[in-house]
Amino acid sequence: MGDRDVDDGKNLCNQGADPSRGKPLRKEQQDKESVTRADVEAAATRLLARRGHAREELKRKLRRRGFEESMISQVLDHFVERGIVDDRRFADEQAAILVRKCWGPVQIRKKLRARGVDDRFIDEALDEFDAPAIWRDHARQRLQARFGAAAELDERDQRRAYRHLRYRGFRPAMIRRLLFD
Repeated sequence: MGDRDVDDGKNLCNQGADPSRGKPLRKEQQDKESVTRADVEAAATRLLARRGHAREELKRKLRRRGFEESMISQVLDHFVERGIVDDRRFADEQAAILVRKCWGPVQIRKKLRARGVDDRFIDEALDEFDAPAIWRDHARQRLQARFGAAAELDERDQRRAYRHLRYRGFRPAMIRRLLFD
């Protein structure tokens, strides 16, 4: 055995580092018993500083970081009480953003559910835009921006436009009226 093969206690595994990446482990991963509520709050605050999160989404991210379920629940309950995390507000804000980006109601619902927003908050957020004229205008804007005037599309482009608008979350009946009427 050469000098390099001797374990002198200085390898990465003995210094609280992730051997697969050669980087130090996060504090919460080194010793779960020493993790305090302040550590969980700090991690949650860092996540919320980047962008808003729904409670479930924030819970998933904190769980992935190795925090205990009970401590996560305590911190999130505290954040909800103080209004820092509010699923209703998050749903309203995200729905408004997605509507401005010409996403349809089906896709908006899907995206909000994926982030852990409760259906009742999604329904309330979408109720603000529930007029069929709003969705039709957004679908028309998207169609115009992507494909041009509907009257000028050949059969192949109509099929492509139909698939695209379905992907964007618009209802089939509305798309058919836009393309074929």
